[in-house]
Amino acid sequence: MSFNLVASKWLPVRRASGARQIIAPAEVADGFADDPILALDFSRPDWNGAVTEWLIGLTFLAMPPRDVYAWADLFETPLGVDDLDRALSPLVPWFGLDGEGPRAFQDLDPLADQDVKAPDGLLIDAPGENTLKNNADLFVKRGANPSLGLAEAAAALITLQTYAPSGGAGHRTSMRGGGPLTTLVAPVRPGPLRTSTLWDRIWANVPPDGDVGEARDALPWLRPTLTSGKSDLPVTPEGRHPALVFFACPRRIRLVFEDQRGERRVVGYRTQNYGANYLGWEHPLSPYREDPKSGKLPIHPRSGASNYGDWTAWWGFGGAPAAVTVAWAARSRELSDDLRMEMHAFGYDMDNMKARQWVEARLPWVDVSAPALEAAVTKAVEAADAAAKALRRAAKLAIYGQRRGEVYNLPEGLPLDSLPESYDRLWRETQGAFERLLRDLEARLHASGAETSDLLLGWAGVLRAACGRIFAETVDVDALGDAEPRRLLMAQWQLWRDLASLETKTMKIAPLDRRRA
Repeated sequence: MSFNLVASKWLPVRRASGARQIIAPAEVADGFADDPILALDFSRPDWNGAVTEWLIGLTFLAMPPRDVYAWADLFETPLGVDDLDRALSPLVPWFGLDGEGPRAFQDLDPLADQDVKAPDGLLIDAPGENTLKNNADLFVKRGANPSLGLAEAAAALITLQTYAPSGGAGHRTSMRGGGPLTTLVAPVRPGPLRTSTLWDRIWANVPPDGDVGEARDALPWLRPTLTSGKSDLPVTPEGRHPALVFFACPRRIRLVFEDQRGERRVVGYRTQNYGANYLGWEHPLSPYREDPKSGKLPIHPRSGASNYGDWTAWWGFGGAPAAVTVAWAARSRELSDDLRMEMHAFGYDMDNMKARQWVEARLPWVDVSAPALEAAVTKAVEAADAAAKALRRAAKLAIYGQRRGEVYNLPEGLPLDSLPESYDRLWRETQGAFERLLRDLEARLHASGAETSDLLLGWAGVLRAACGRIFAETVDVDALGDAEPRRLLMAQWQLWRDLASLETKTMKIAPLDRRRA
C-alpha cells in the first residue's frame, strides 16, 4: 500500500498528558478533548516546524476561510476530526509519497540519469559535498542514516523544500532563502491548559485570502517541472495560487525506495540542479525588512542566544509583520473568548550552505498595527542594546584597560566580542522587566493613547540598576578597587556617562538626577 501524506498515519504528536501517538493529518482537529494534542513530536525541531507549516498550508488549501466571520465561526466552534477528514479527502490523490505518477514534493521527472545519493543528504545540517570531499565532517558524520522510514523521509523532504539553503550551482534556495524565520500566532484559550493546542495554532495561522482558486494549481508536482536554466523565467506570484508558498519545490528530488524486512524505507534520492527559482513572493508566516536595493527581504534568525532584542524584527517593527499576525488583529475582534496570546518563532541561522543553529523561542504577542506601541517598544529595545554595549565596554576597560597618560584605553588586539557574558546577562536578567514594561505600554496606549515617557524613564532606571550590579559582579569590584583603583574608577565613570547619554539621546527624556546613581 502506498504512503500518502494526507491519508496515512505518520505524524507523531504529544498530548497535554505527555502521551505520544501517531496520527493522520485530519486527527490534528482532536484538540478539545480532555487530553488535547499540543504539538508535533518528531525527533528533530526543524521537522516539527516545517511540517506544522505544511499542515497550515494543507488546511488553507482544503478550506480557505471566506472572510473573517467564517474564520471566527470555526475558531469559536472548531471542526471535529470527521469534518476535517471530509475537507481533506479531495486532496488525497495528489499527496502520494511513493508509487507511480506524481509524488508529493518531488520532481515529475524520475531523474533516472542522476546518481543516487545517501538519504541523510536530505537533512539541512548534513555535510555538503565540499565538506565530504575535504574529509571535514567532524560533527555531523556522513552515512549516519543509511535509510529513513517513510515518515522521517517525508518530514525531511518537506523541511528541505520549505527551508532549502544554498546548495551549490543551480541548487535553489527556498522562496524565503535558506532557513527563514517563521512567526506563528499562538492563542491560548481560558482554562487550566495554559498553552496553545496544535489545531488552534494551525487555524490561527491560515492565511486570510478567501477565494483562492483550484487547489491542484498550488501543487507543482502535478505538472511538468519548472526549471531555472538560462532561458527560463523565475516563478513569480502573478496569476499563481497563493497556497503555493506552502508547497513550493525549489529542489528537484526523487526519493528511492526499498523494501527491507517487510518495511518500505527510503534508501537514497536523486537530484538535479536548476529547479524552480521563486521570485517576488511574500510568505504569510514570515516578517520582512525593507532593503534599499532588493526591496522586501524575509527576516532570518541570527546566531547566538536569542533575547528580546530580536523581538522587534520578529514582530515586523521597522518592516512588515507576517501577514497572519496582521490578520489576527482583525480576527481577534470577532472572538468572544478571553484569549491569552503568544507568538512562536523559529528558523535556521544559516551561513550560506552551513546550518549553524536552529533558533526557537516563544515571545509575547503585541498589536503589530499600533504605531505608537511600535515606537515606544523600539525605543526601549534600543536603550537595552545601548546599555548592554556600554556595560561590556566598561567591564573590558576595568579588566583589560592600559594606562596612557591620564586615561585608560583597551589593548589594540583585544577582540571586540570579548566578555560576551556581561552583554548577554543584561538581556537575560532584564527580560522579565521588559515584558512587564510591554504590558504597561500596551495598557497605557490602549486605554488613552497617553504619553509613555514616565514608563520609559522607569525602564532607564531598570537598565541602570542592572548595569551597576552586573558590572560589580563581572569585574570583582572589591579586589580591583585595591589593585587598580584608578582604572576601576575610570571604567565606572565611563559606564555612568554612557548611561546618562543613553537617557538623554536614545530615550529622548530629561537627564536623570546623577545623585541617584
